[in-house]
Amino acid sequence: MKVNTLLMDIMRGDWLMSLEGRYAYAPIAHKIINGETVDVGNKTESLITVLDEKGNSIKPDDNGFMNAPVGSVAVVDMIGPILKYGDFCTYGADEIVNALRMADNNPNIIGTILNVDGPGGAVSAIGPFIEFGKTKKKPVVALADQCCSLHYWAICAVADYKMADNNVSALFGSVGVVTSFIDNRKYLESLGYTFHEIYPPESKHKNEAVRLAQEGKYEMIIEEMLTPLAIKFQKAVREANPNLKEEVGVLTGKTFSADKALEYGMINAIGSMDQAIQHVRVLSEINHYNK
Repeated sequence: MKVNTLLMDIMRGDWLMSLEGRYAYAPIAHKIINGETVDVGNKTESLITVLDEKGNSIKPDDNGFMNAPVGSVAVVDMIGPILKYGDFCTYGADEIVNALRMADNNPNIIGTILNVDGPGGAVSAIGPFIEFGKTKKKPVVALADQCCSLHYWAICAVADYKMADNNVSALFGSVGVVTSFIDNRKYLESLGYTFHEIYPPESKHKNEAVRLAQEGKYEMIIEEMLTPLAIKFQKAVREANPNLKEEVGVLTGKTFSADKALEYGMINAIGSMDQAIQHVRVLSEINHYNK
């Protein structure tokens, strides 16, 4: 595990993640911060699978080479919480976007399905998806189960069509931002530690928002950090969903079942992998005739 990059994302404290996701993964983050050994397994599955025109699955060989037949559709997984950088255990946004880009650049692949299931992730992880969305040349269909916060922003950034893969467990939304930090100074002071922070007059604004937050004054960190990011998230969702029904709370953090997400204009359909593949092919044909 690349502990340095993992710790960096954890300690930043800025998250696009549903509350249940934060509760589920907080104990793991706590162990990592405290230097405890965490066994979360290793990467065992490829990020990308290619399906030929008959639906046969083709995966990369040991050298990463993939012989995709003409007319293939790629499936790229975005599963679990996402950090900006991948490690030995989990794939990061950098690796997921590289897989999307590889499929987009392969002349034999007509489009991609982004297979999504996750509660969100680090704020820093959204950038690669936004940049890919600006430059991609081929259609991307998002097929999702749980698709909250960062995951939902990501599909808004890259997908031409958004589908729930079921109407039972699929969940969409949690459009919002949260920051958190642990203030353990009192505990450390009880152990005999004394804290000194010294700023020259030329640096009076350094760490000001965080210092005020430590005093319970959250106005500056909300105004200068959280609100601007939340507005960017809302703007991305609006632009990706022209028929959005904003008044029901889709932009203020609520989560919705697949049926409600479809009703409120957050997704385009409820379907299956086969239907997603067919829609990629339809979009590819449209792109071909529009050139």
